[in-house]
Amino acid sequence: MIEINLLPESQRARQGLPADGNAAGGLRIDVWGVALLISALTIPPGAAALWWLQRTEAVELGTRLEAVVADSARLAELRAASDSLTERSREIRERVALVEQLDRDRFAWPHLMDEISRALPPPAWLTSLRQLSAPPDLSVELQGVAGSPLAITEFVRGLGMSDYIADVKIIGSQLQGSDPDQGARQAFTLVLRFAHAPAAWRVDPT
Repeated sequence: MIEINLLPESQRARQGLPADGNAAGGLRIDVWGVALLISALTIPPGAAALWWLQRTEAVELGTRLEAVVADSARLAELRAASDSLTERSREIRERVALVEQLDRDRFAWPHLMDEISRALPPPAWLTSLRQLSAPPDLSVELQGVAGSPLAITEFVRGLGMSDYIADVKIIGSQLQGSDPDQGARQAFTLVLRFAHAPAAWRVDPT
């Protein structure tokens, strides 16, 4: 067994102990030497453990940073693809609108003539058709003759109910000379506008 005497020299002298040892002749050990020995045995492993922890954290942070950079690059690619699709969609809409505009203007006259023909009642006929404005704001003036004022009213009502005709107006009407075989006839003048979208019944009888 090793004993360490920490008594001061004066106290050891009073107890009859030698100045450089103990009464039992035990071994004297230097406290500071033991402390240095313990430090030498514990500090290097602690420093190594600390270095290892820091290195592990650095590796983990590097891995997370690489993942964040990869996610950022992927998001940038997705955003670029989204912007490209948005631009492509806008171009397609513009082209479709242009084609619709061309088709709408191209088929304006066929639609208009078909609607006028469908609305014209049997006791009435047209004598002239004159274009007042060109497509896309196509408007025309109609002149015709009807067997009675009721036929003109029926014609105007039929035009106003069409999805392709709007703003039908009666410009004037007058009684023509009566024919003994055909009776009295009513001349009339109308103006109307071609509508590109379904229109409500808008008739101005004045």
